[in-house]
Amino acid sequence: MTKTDAYSVLAERHGFKDSARYRKVLEFLMTPRQAEMVALLPKPPEELARDLNMEVKAAKEELDRLYDKGVVFPRSFETREGYRFARTVTQLHDATQSIMKPLNRRLYSEAQEKEMFQLWEDFCRKEWEPQRMPKLDKLEKPTSRVIPAYKAIKDLPGILPSENIRDILKYQQTIGVVSCSCRRRNELVAEHCERSHDVNCMQFNRGAEYALNRGSGKRLSLDEAIALFDKIEDDGLVHTWENSDAMTRTVMCNCCPDCCMNMRPMLEYGVPMTRYYAKSRFEARVDLGLCTGCQDCVERCPFSAISMEKPAGSRKYKAVVDAEKCMGCGVCVLICAPEALKMALVRPPSHIPAAAK
Repeated sequence: MTKTDAYSVLAERHGFKDSARYRKVLEFLMTPRQAEMVALLPKPPEELARDLNMEVKAAKEELDRLYDKGVVFPRSFETREGYRFARTVTQLHDATQSIMKPLNRRLYSEAQEKEMFQLWEDFCRKEWEPQRMPKLDKLEKPTSRVIPAYKAIKDLPGILPSENIRDILKYQQTIGVVSCSCRRRNELVAEHCERSHDVNCMQFNRGAEYALNRGSGKRLSLDEAIALFDKIEDDGLVHTWENSDAMTRTVMCNCCPDCCMNMRPMLEYGVPMTRYYAKSRFEARVDLGLCTGCQDCVERCPFSAISMEKPAGSRKYKAVVDAEKCMGCGVCVLICAPEALKMALVRPPSHIPAAAK
């Protein structure tokens, strides 16, 4: 298999056979020989070595290095048997960029790291987002759901386990955290975002086991995870989860519209947030008598759902929540010093779909 054939075969599997930008990403991640190996997966190392005229030990070492890079994934993390190529662009995007710095420095120099993120940025912005956004705009129902900030709703009655961050954390057997691919790329090659540091992408169970075995993440105790989530909420990031009452999955994102691979382009392409994200069951409400007009909540709201208006008979501008735009994330409540903002339960339990059996 020629160099051109190998990269083309892999790009075609992800729907970008003729993309020069995606090819550059693949060429950065794999040498021509490695691309040939990956294109032949899931053949075992012994067969790869025979087909490509190389030592079995060398074939295993190459596959292990590609595993560290986030290009291939084994059936068993412990034995590293059953390697396959990333199933989708999304999986390759997240795995190759969600690497905490100790592993990153072992794989890439600072210049190489920046080059990788620049290649991904160019592909995402110029080709992937223009392809994905029309599809998101046509979704029949949201695939993700906003989880409200725990401290914004903790004293309210009627909270369900699948919308309570701490209940969700307690349900997980293994918890890990990795560097957020979107936030890290934005930090290195786009615009700096002040909302949070980049290590906030939560991994659970098999997702966490993958990150820990690969060395791309850090294990967290329940108490450590709760403390990190408190910081994430204080920083104004939005928790997103599967749009169901499922209590476990492999990942939880903590997003903002400045960095997120979904939110940022949705805003730019005019795709309503509710196409992809279901609102939480909660909504922010303002006590105008307590509101001092400080505008902190206007800056904090990730969805531009709060504006300042002068109510009849008032000499001061007050915060007003646009119920249609409010996604129920609750991060505005956490920054309201006079406690004029509170969350209200406005949707029934049936708002959250039952998980598929």
